[in-house]
Amino acid sequence: MKLKTVTTAVGLRRLSAVPVFLMILALAVALGISSPHALSFQNIVNILNQQVSLILVTIGQTLVILTGGLDLSVGSVVSMTTAIVSHDLPYAVPLAVAAALTVGLVNAIGILRLGVHPILMTLSTMTAVQGIALFIRPIPGGQVPDWMSRYSATAIGGVPVAVLAAAVLVILSGILVARSRFGLHLMATGASEDSALLGGVNTRMVILWAYLLSSLFACLGGLNLAARLASGDPLVGAAFSIDSIAATALGGTQLSGGLGGIAGPVTGVLFLALLGNGLNLLNISTYYQMIIKGALLILAVSAHRRNQPGL
Repeated sequence: MKLKTVTTAVGLRRLSAVPVFLMILALAVALGISSPHALSFQNIVNILNQQVSLILVTIGQTLVILTGGLDLSVGSVVSMTTAIVSHDLPYAVPLAVAAALTVGLVNAIGILRLGVHPILMTLSTMTAVQGIALFIRPIPGGQVPDWMSRYSATAIGGVPVAVLAAAVLVILSGILVARSRFGLHLMATGASEDSALLGGVNTRMVILWAYLLSSLFACLGGLNLAARLASGDPLVGAAFSIDSIAATALGGTQLSGGLGGIAGPVTGVLFLALLGNGLNLLNISTYYQMIIKGALLILAVSAHRRNQPGL
């Protein structure tokens, strides 16, 4: 890959999240004027706490999208994780992590070894893993370990520990993508896999790690959700796949790969959450909310056109 192209893409990724930052700023001002409770400390904390799981899932989804792929299985991994840890097993959490990593490995093998398109491969694992979740926990119920419930209920200075932990992971992930060789290789692979290979990048290993990390973050999201619910639900993660992709698109990360970062997609999650919360406070009908969110996503996706690799 030409150094100029890579350098340009790396520079532009800092600008890719600017629109969603401006949108969330404008939304915050509008909600602050319309509803006095929208920007209260307690309401903001509640929104953040509710979105921790989706933020974690979106981080993993972003890593895959940066390589030019897509992971539709993350929602089923969330559901499977809650189903596993809601059983009274001594090693439930390590088992859930191992199961999630297995899903990521299967996705990578199907894409890299069998040549299956990422959408078709992850759609297949999504269906299979959803079946596994229903087999493990046919209906919502069970109980998570006591330490998970205590973790979910703990707060420091009025801010839940889960929110603080998510903030640390967001920062570390942002550094990984923006400042490490792995992050550069992610974007080089997404911009042009053939050019990245010629530049000495082990693209197969990059894609493998992207799908493993995506499943791992989905598992972390499932663990957080199970802790909040104090139980398991085999269908609780159904919306996470689409929501994580939507937040990533809204956050300015190029869906065709090669351009983006972590800050934009995470801000995209918060924008959608704040928008939904504000519309609820304003008593806007659910039907109109769906229309508004859909229109925003159409605008976001329509902007994802690139004229050359990596841009």
